[in-house]
Amino acid sequence: MNDTFVVSKAGHKHIAVAAAFFILFTLLGWGFFKLLSLLALAFFVFIYRNPEREVPYFQNGSLVSPVDGKVTAINSLDNGYEVVVKSSLFDTSILRAPFLAKVKSFHIRKGARLSTDIRKSMLLNEKLEVEFEDNKKHIVHVEHILDNSVDDITVNLHSDQEINQGKRYGVMTRGKTIIRLPITCRLSLHVGDQLRAGETLLGYVS
Repeated sequence: MNDTFVVSKAGHKHIAVAAAFFILFTLLGWGFFKLLSLLALAFFVFIYRNPEREVPYFQNGSLVSPVDGKVTAINSLDNGYEVVVKSSLFDTSILRAPFLAKVKSFHIRKGARLSTDIRKSMLLNEKLEVEFEDNKKHIVHVEHILDNSVDDITVNLHSDQEINQGKRYGVMTRGKTIIRLPITCRLSLHVGDQLRAGETLLGYVS
């Protein structure tokens, strides 16, 4: 279930269509459309790039970012913290597990692709929710919400699955991610930080 292709399998259909049009327009000699299809092909290869990443060595209890993007807010909750991350089309779209854990639950809701700056987007947009739980019963809740994305969210998970820190579990080409962390977490990030999925330290749970 781990998508290790250089270009994520989630983008293969888009790349195949763009490549087919490029070949067709080349055979027809339609230079302008050939150029457009070539640009589309390059765009999809870039959007769905799937680089290998080595999870840095951290202490036990470390949490890494599940997404690439910029931290736009860190909120205190009654029972923990909430980290909000915005991901653009220039960020790598691969989603990665924040720590060694079991997939306690996950749910994907199909929906719209409105800008997440619009309040109704929380109710209407496509959303993936995942709860990860480690062997000490620490729970990390992650919500991925589409934002004017070029594609649906792709998820490769099943309930009770054991998943290693940094392992790929899905694709979101553009959106907002809300990470809810337990009260015992010691945060190691700030608003404005740029995160890299599977590499950037969020903090430690104890």
